[in-house]
Amino acid sequence: MLLQHFERTTTDRLLLRAVRENDLDAVFALHSDPTTNRFSRHGYMETLDDARRVMGLWLEDWARDGVGYWLVERLEAPGVVVGLGGLRHKELEGQRVLNLAYRFTPETRGSGYATEVSRVALALAARHLPHVPLVAIIHPENAASIRVAERLGMRLDRHITEDDIQNRVYVIG
Repeated sequence: MLLQHFERTTTDRLLLRAVRENDLDAVFALHSDPTTNRFSRHGYMETLDDARRVMGLWLEDWARDGVGYWLVERLEAPGVVVGLGGLRHKELEGQRVLNLAYRFTPETRGSGYATEVSRVALALAARHLPHVPLVAIIHPENAASIRVAERLGMRLDRHITEDDIQNRVYVIG
């Protein structure tokens, strides 16, 4: 079962853990900030119900697939969520893919956390899900996320439109 490989892991600085039922406030705090969600195709969350709906999807991912987005905490500050990252299954143009995503609080910008979390996600995917294509869907104006993808060895593959928003699709290699 994949869950044992993906559910909880660490880096030298961070704890990466599956979303839990009691994470509603942390998910809302991270996703209700307009600055942090500037490039999100759904915008920022306005209500706890928005967070509850999205969390429900993420909890289903973990239960069904044994993989999903992690909430990220600093090892030096347990219990304080500083971001979200990792992989989630997604349908893209009729194909099931793993979508790499990352979002962090403004005060952590420039810390390298997105790259750090993404490296772990890519390594686990290569080891346990090598048959599933991996993508990062990034808004063309999100220069920081593009730099992270390129730092990970990803390259621009194509442009797509989702919900009337133009995005770039980055792939491995």
